[in-house]
Amino acid sequence: MLILGIDPGLNTTGYGIIDNSQNKLKFIEAGFIKTSVNDSIENRLLRIHEKLTEIIKRHKLDAVVLEKLYAHYKHPVTACLLGHARGAICLACAQSNIPLFEYAATRTKKAILGRGSASKLQVQQMALNLLSLKGRGDIPLDITDALSLAIAHSYIIKMNRIFK
Repeated sequence: MLILGIDPGLNTTGYGIIDNSQNKLKFIEAGFIKTSVNDSIENRLLRIHEKLTEIIKRHKLDAVVLEKLYAHYKHPVTACLLGHARGAICLACAQSNIPLFEYAATRTKKAILGRGSASKLQVQQMALNLLSLKGRGDIPLDITDALSLAIAHSYIIKMNRIFK
């Protein structure tokens, strides 16, 4: 099972693909989709959509996992911009007919570390460890957040099968 995790952002969208087909987590690919703050919002969203569509076409994905939108009342504009990026991602998934799953950051942390209040650094370290990338401290949080979403989804679907 190939799972694409996405940490959405208008400036930087991190992504990571893992394979869980043999009940063992295997790192496949990870990276960024970057946009320029000098471009119009429509061109930035187009870039996210096009790059994500390219990634989807390169792999036979079984699922895409996206972090649920969290909006802090002090930053409504940030939430709106993030919502636009998420919309471009959701559209690419729908056009490619790939199931899309969404998890809150706390659910992802709980699935990976056993507690929803873990720090980003703890999540990063655990994701790298689980994917046998330990010692690769040069991998940015946008990417490890995306990988952690994919890992969490693999654990969550496994648990759902066990308890059905």
